[in-house]
This record gives sequence, structure tokens and C-alpha cells, in this order.
Amino acid sequence: MTGGGNGVEATGAELHDLFREVFALQAALAGIMDAVHAETGLSTSKHRIVRALDREEGATAPRLATLMGVSRQFVQTVCNAMGEEGLVVFRNNPQHRRSKLIFLTDRGKRTFRESRRRENEVIARSMPRIEAEKALTAGRVRAAIRGRLPSPDRRPGKSV
Repeated sequence: MTGGGNGVEATGAELHDLFREVFALQAALAGIMDAVHAETGLSTSKHRIVRALDREEGATAPRLATLMGVSRQFVQTVCNAMGEEGLVVFRNNPQHRRSKLIFLTDRGKRTFRESRRRENEVIARSMPRIEAEKALTAGRVRAAIRGRLPSPDRRPGKSV
């Protein structure tokens, strides 16, 4: 990259290089996180839904699907399995006859907290030499890029 912190905007090519690095990092981390999640009893797909419900409890499957950028069917299938495991419970939705509200159970909340704790331990052991400020800066750059992209509710070609 040629910008070098001098306030010059990144070029399309520089951003494209960054995006390729992000995709490569995501692929490498996905395998690691699958293993960590399996250790805690939550598959990655269950972990993603539990994380979303931790932020927006009482959501419907369509709402979770929108937030996560996946299909409603995927969310419903995973939530049904989690319901059988006692991690979530379905309740009637006063605003919709068929679309139930999904809530984490106490067991689901405990499982999520334990999963996050173990994730953080594995990450800290795996990458002990990453400087805190560099990690924070990388996170801020990623958030700035994501903030300039259309949200799942405003995808190109999708009416609002």
C-alpha cells in the first residue's frame, strides 16, 4: 500500500488487496473457530445464532437471517436443533401468528459465555505477539469499511 498513514485515501487496488487479506484471514480463522466451537459443544452455526440472540433476544428466524446474511431456513433448522438441546425456546409472537420469537435459555446463555471464554483463551495463546494498538487499529479500519457498505437490509437491488 502506498498511503503509509499520511492521510491519503486508499486506492481501489489497495483496498482490493486488503479485502483479499481479509478473505484469506477469514478462511484460516474459520477452521480454528470450528475446532474451538466444537470443544464447547456449539457448532459454528449454532455459535453464530447464539451470538446474534445474545445481542437481539426475542428475534424471529427471518430477523436473525437478515442480521446474519443467511437464509431463514438455515436459521430455522439450526434453531430447531438448539431448541431440542435446551439452548433456545420458542414463544408466541404477538405481532405474527406463525413466526415465533426465539429466546436463549439460561443454559444457552451459560453455554455462550463458556464458549466465548474458551475462544478468548485459544486466541490469546495462538497469537501472543500481536500488539494491542495494532489489533485495535485493524478492528477500527474493518469497522470503517463495513460502515460504508450497504447493510443487509439495503443490498443493491433490494427495495426497502
